[in-house]
Amino acid sequence: MGLYSVMREEAHILNEAKDAKKILIISCPGCACESLSYEEDLPNRLLEQGKDMDASAVAVNIIRTQWVNKLEGLGYQVDYISVVFPCEMFDTDREEILKAIPGRDTVMILACGSAYIGIRDILKDYQGKIIPMMQTKGSFVFRLVKDGTGKHSKVERESARINRFSKAKEGE
Repeated sequence: MGLYSVMREEAHILNEAKDAKKILIISCPGCACESLSYEEDLPNRLLEQGKDMDASAVAVNIIRTQWVNKLEGLGYQVDYISVVFPCEMFDTDREEILKAIPGRDTVMILACGSAYIGIRDILKDYQGKIIPMMQTKGSFVFRLVKDGTGKHSKVERESARINRFSKAKEGE
């Protein structure tokens, strides 16, 4: 079961970033990818074998690229890195993030709430702004099927099960 997250409103994200100059987007190709595939009706992952998780994460890479282009169009300097499962990082992942931070005044996180907390915790001495781009709303169980091209998986919307946190009852 993954964490179901949705994009925060574009205006809210842009308002949070209004004073930024140099932005680093950290994305996760895990639960965010399935959530975006479902929520935005995008291809989920490449089916071709041999691809690493980040390279195969179609939905999250589409959204990240859209944001990079949007922010650059607004005059921001933007770079990005992808960290597989920032909710359970190895030291090498932490080091990759810490190496990418110098010179950045803003970090935007395209991932679930657990990834946000994991990244925020390792950036406890960071003086810049940390902006979550997604909000975790619950957990999911998704069935993945081939899309019309046969090149990607896609979340089958009809069988999707989302347990929204606001509707959860004790013991469920």
